[in-house]
Amino acid sequence: MALLRHAVEEKGATGLFCDVPELLKTIRNTYNPVMKTAEIEVLKPVMEADLLVLDDLGKERTTEWVEETLNLVVNTRYNQRRTTIFTSNFEETEDKTDPDSLLVRVGFRMHSRLYEMCEFVEFEGADYRHRPTNAGPDDLLAMWKMNRGKPRLPSRASAQMKAHLRDGKADLRWPGGRAGTK
Repeated sequence: MALLRHAVEEKGATGLFCDVPELLKTIRNTYNPVMKTAEIEVLKPVMEADLLVLDDLGKERTTEWVEETLNLVVNTRYNQRRTTIFTSNFEETEDKTDPDSLLVRVGFRMHSRLYEMCEFVEFEGADYRHRPTNAGPDDLLAMWKMNRGKPRLPSRASAQMKAHLRDGKADLRWPGGRAGTK
């Protein structure tokens, strides 16, 4: 949310935050004849935002329709080189059969796109949902510091991404695929 807010307020970008299961539910409701919303009315802002945050990727139950719908959104943004931030509680694992891995949750095709268009950053730190009921901001900060509270970049993260995190500056432009680069 902080990155989205910064992009909108400081860079003048159009931004949108979508909880993936809620987005899919909204799209699914467009098929209901009682609803007066067309699918394109829901999808257009998602596909055209300068910066899109898709939260909780992989949380939804995987079906053919879910895969097709998410692939449409991601592939459209990929082809138009629009920046997208994905969050997920599912990890990158070596086990390609682990039902709790990101690969299994989103499918091979989506995972391939994510791998090309994203820098994977793993955050470790305090979960505000686990704080004591009477905890204040200082307590959460202390919990965060105890758990290191810093993002970890996987070994495959590019030097450019590492530099962005180090400098605290963000570039909204996505240069596109990595074809031909090492």
